[in-house]
Order: sequence, then C-alpha cells, then structure tokens
Amino acid sequence: MKVAFHTLGCRLNQSETAVLTRSFEEAGYGVSSNGRGADVCVVNTCTVTGASDAKCRASIRRLIRENPGARVAVIGCYAESGFDAIGGIEGVDLIVGNQEKLNLLHYLPPEKLEEPRLIKDRIDPEPFTIEHIGQSTTRARTSLKIQDGCDFICSFCIIPRVRGRARGRVFDNLIKEAHTLVDQGFRELVLTGVNIGTYQVEGQSLVEVVDALAQLDLPRVRISSIEPTTVDPRLLERMADPQHNLVPYLHLPLQSGSDPVLKAMRRRYDRNAYLDELHRAVEAVPGIGIGTDVLLGTPEEDEKAFEDTCQLITDAPIDYAHAFTYSEREGTTDIKKTQIPMEERKRRTKVVCRLSSRKRAEFGARHLGQDVEVLVEEQREGLWVGHASNFLEVKFESPGQLENRLVTVKVEEVCGDWVKGTPRD
Repeated sequence: MKVAFHTLGCRLNQSETAVLTRSFEEAGYGVSSNGRGADVCVVNTCTVTGASDAKCRASIRRLIRENPGARVAVIGCYAESGFDAIGGIEGVDLIVGNQEKLNLLHYLPPEKLEEPRLIKDRIDPEPFTIEHIGQSTTRARTSLKIQDGCDFICSFCIIPRVRGRARGRVFDNLIKEAHTLVDQGFRELVLTGVNIGTYQVEGQSLVEVVDALAQLDLPRVRISSIEPTTVDPRLLERMADPQHNLVPYLHLPLQSGSDPVLKAMRRRYDRNAYLDELHRAVEAVPGIGIGTDVLLGTPEEDEKAFEDTCQLITDAPIDYAHAFTYSEREGTTDIKKTQIPMEERKRRTKVVCRLSSRKRAEFGARHLGQDVEVLVEEQREGLWVGHASNFLEVKFESPGQLENRLVTVKVEEVCGDWVKGTPRD
C-alpha cells in the first residue's frame, strides 16, 4: 500500500505531515515520492487566506485525478472551517479537523465511501503530546512542534478559530522527540507552533525549552516565527552567547507599519514598540538576521498607511519581508468592512516583494569578505546550498558529499537573494 501526502501552508503543517508520514510508515505503508500511484491520498490544508482555500480545493481535485480509486483524506485547518465545500468535491472520503488529524490512521476507511465522513471534535485546550517522531524529507534541518493555538484574536486572522486556544506540548514529550531527532543525525531543530513565544507548561517557558536543547549534541536550534511582545530578553542573551546553540535569528511579524492599521488589526504593539524590539535585538545580538511578515491591502490601509509600512521596512534593521495579500475571511471581524480592490492589494504586495529582494541583497552585501558557517542542506544545479546561522542563504561549489555538514565559507558575491562563496580548506 502507498500513501501520498500534499501539504499546504506553514512550517507547522509541514511538521505535522512529517509526524503522519512516520505513522503511516510504521503501519506498513510506502510513501509515494511524486504523489501518484497511491492507495491513500492525504491533503494537509491551510486556510490563512481565501487564496489558500482555493489552492486546497485545486490540490484535492488534482490528487483525485492523478490517483483514481484512492481513498482521499483532507485534514487540517481548511478541513476545520471549510468542510461543507470540501464535502462537495467528488472523491473525498474523509474530512478530519485539527484535533484528530494526527490520529488519521484510526479513522481511515478500508475502502472508498459513497459519502465523505466528517471527524471534527472540539479542540482540547490542555497541554498535548505527540507519540510519533516526525520523518523529515531532508537530513540537515527538521521541525520540532512545541506549541499550538493562539489567544491573540487579530481582526484579520482565522487561525484561533481553526487551531483553538494556545497550548503547549508536554515538556518531557518534546525533549524526548528532540533526543531521537539528534540521534537520527539532524544538525538543526526549528521550533514551531502558532504562537510559540507564549509556550507555558508546568512552569516551563520557551527559555527552558531552548536551554534543555542546548544540552544535546546539536549544533543549532532555531526559533521560527515569534510574535512581537513575546520575545523574552533571556532569549536574546542565549543568541548572543557563543556557547549556546540558539542561533542569532528572529522572524518577527510586523503586519503593518501604520499605527491606525495596527490598532484596527488588534495587534498588541504600535510602530514605535515594534521598532524598539528590533533595535533591542540588534544591539543585544551581533550579526542577528531578522525577517518579518506584512499583510497588504487590509480595509484600513490607505495610501499613507502603505507608504508607512514600506518606509519602516526600508529604514529598519529588517533583512527580508514575506508579503501577503489580504483576503476576506468568513469568521473574522474584517469581513463586514469596506474592502480595497484586489488589483490594488496585489500591486502593493508586489511592491513589498521587490523591497524585500533589495533588503536581502543588502543583507548579503554586509557579509562580503566574511567567513560564515553554513549548514549544507542539498545540492542544486551543481552548487551546494545551505544557510548561515542568521539564515543568510549561501551557495558554493565543492567536490565530495557535504550534505548535513557544517562548512566554513568565505562570502565573495551577492547574487540577488543569496550569496556565493568559496569553502575554506
């Protein structure tokens, strides 16, 4: 029996698919590498935007076409909110929400069903455990899920509705998985969750998590996206400590550089508070890399607000920005507001994407002539590809097998969003 997985959306979804992959393998399934010839198809969905919903539906239909007769399970965030639309797609057998999706094997029917079955339970707000160890598609870096859900009810966001209240993973359970992943040879663990800065389980915070991981034979620990106002100053101390394996990197979502827009979004900071947090990190951690997210075209974003956002990204110590086009979401308070034309939203998104590319190039230029330690992840088009600790993407030529090795590289050329260099002997 073969299973095919298709995952949309965030790193957290990728982490959960890795766990499901391992559970299917332990049950005797082979995994289809190209998504075809499968007896079971699993689509792990995203619903962060309306465009995400459309991509999910298209992916479901494509997998059904490519795998006629396969049992099809749709799981995750869009399964939680869009089960009526999913149920209308011919060929879907099972729709499983977030509470039970990691138990998918328990609900999988032995054969095709005439009507799709819905498994959607109340999301448990208590600390959770994960029994299977994730099976990553790469050897160098993998994700470690430590948290789920969110109590920050932003006006544009549906995630608290589909992921539930903020809750942490039981401390001993996540440390156990970390030990196993290190034993499997991974050199970097990326801590993932919806709002990981709020991790609190039995008196343990995110700081205690990273300190426990520092005791492992593990070169790098990386924090994925973390909300402004939740960055404990002790995390910056760990990043600045050369003996600690927490890398000098933060991804701090901005969403907007305009105070009126931030207030309408119900974000928990204003423009100056965000900038203060950025400068505090830069001063505390030499060489830190900082990324952000921005949401373009929200109902309150007039031209001045858009210009304020672009100016902040230009002037602030931000090294790249992921730009997202706002789309209306049923179940959010923004749905009832007057909307900006979609064409204008997309124009603004393109402007910020170009700005982000310029910032990445500036980030790379600051490293010219410097040595950086690169964790090599893969080889593409004759070049080894990896990232420095601050998430600078580095490519270089070298003979031999270097995947999953730490290599010192002298940066010699900026090539747009990445840099090229020569490895030291």
